[in-house]
Amino acid sequence: MEPAIDLVFNYLRDILYSPDEASLDINKLPKELKELGQGLIFFARCVLDTKYLAYSLSKGDLDVGLPPKENEIAAPLKSLHASLKHLTWQTQQIAQGNYKQRVDFMGEFSVAFNSMVEQLDQRQQQLEGTINQVQQKNASLEHSNLFLNLLMNHVPMQIIVIDSNTHEVLLMNETALTETANNAKYVEEIIQLLFHDGDIINGNETTVKHVVEGHVRYLSIRIYFLEWYNIDAQAIVINDVSDVNSKLKELEKRAYEDDFTQLHNRAFGMMALDKLLSENRLFVLIFADLDSLKYINDEFGHSEGDMYILNATGLLKALSPNVIACRIGGDEFMVILQNVGYDEAHDMMTILCDKLCNHIYLNDKPYQYSISFGIVAVESDNNLSAGEILSMADERMYENKQMRKKKNRNTQDNI
Repeated sequence: MEPAIDLVFNYLRDILYSPDEASLDINKLPKELKELGQGLIFFARCVLDTKYLAYSLSKGDLDVGLPPKENEIAAPLKSLHASLKHLTWQTQQIAQGNYKQRVDFMGEFSVAFNSMVEQLDQRQQQLEGTINQVQQKNASLEHSNLFLNLLMNHVPMQIIVIDSNTHEVLLMNETALTETANNAKYVEEIIQLLFHDGDIINGNETTVKHVVEGHVRYLSIRIYFLEWYNIDAQAIVINDVSDVNSKLKELEKRAYEDDFTQLHNRAFGMMALDKLLSENRLFVLIFADLDSLKYINDEFGHSEGDMYILNATGLLKALSPNVIACRIGGDEFMVILQNVGYDEAHDMMTILCDKLCNHIYLNDKPYQYSISFGIVAVESDNNLSAGEILSMADERMYENKQMRKKKNRNTQDNI
């Protein structure tokens, strides 16, 4: 027994101090210690995976691959990894000027982080105030010069000068005249679009939707107040931005959409989650994970794995007319259902699981579909952050996966 104890002791020592050289030959252990040896090897692998994850996080590597789900030792670090991912997203939001981001799950760091964001917000407001003061001082001269430059350079924008009181047309450039030649009521329509909600602020840009005989255009309009031969007048400068507006909408759609499934992506999901929390809405958040996707990819090809993802995606889309379904990872999905309680959401997911398991695509396939999920019901008095809710749903999904694995093992043992 002494040599066996030495082997185990030396193996544990090497795991700690020389992991690359650590090796335990199970065959050299007595029969009664072989199972212990196998357990130590598994434990050592979990320790090393956890150590590598901790080292990667200490270096700021958030793209590190996570240990397998059966590694319970790494669970807290995986939760930290998810928190750091969300913190990174929040920091990116701040870099884009969104100073509403706050951190409430990292102790003293949260206080320092929130204080920094508040200071940035204050400085931004101070800077905007200074800029506004300078703009106000130069507004009159700048607007007059801009108007003259537009006339002199024959810009393609439409320029219409009207009487401020009567809205009588005092001047139009060639571009505006061409427009009115095609539509005699054009100027009247523009004035109605501009003034139906009240006064227009001098120099401010307004985008209006102009519809003629079913044809939709988006017009960017600025109005400048001026004196025109002793008459209070307004210069209307119009630019057709229909193409730009269409491209911006397409870019925005792509920015928040998963290319493969056409579901929303993680960024959109977190924005929707933050919005619902800020409005104290009642909803449930579901974290879903496709089981055995890696096995299907490895054994039957990625095309079969892709069909697995798409078939599950179709069911998630049909879960509810108002569902917010997001693909947040290769086999991970976040689903938000508003005005739905835990029990109803659980019933809906149970039905979805049954439909997925019995999907018509599986009729001639040698493998099965299944999905694990975790549900968190959020009430109007919720105090948890978006990251905490998502982590809780992830943990419940993992518990659901483990429970079903255990049930399947027991079923097989009884056969």
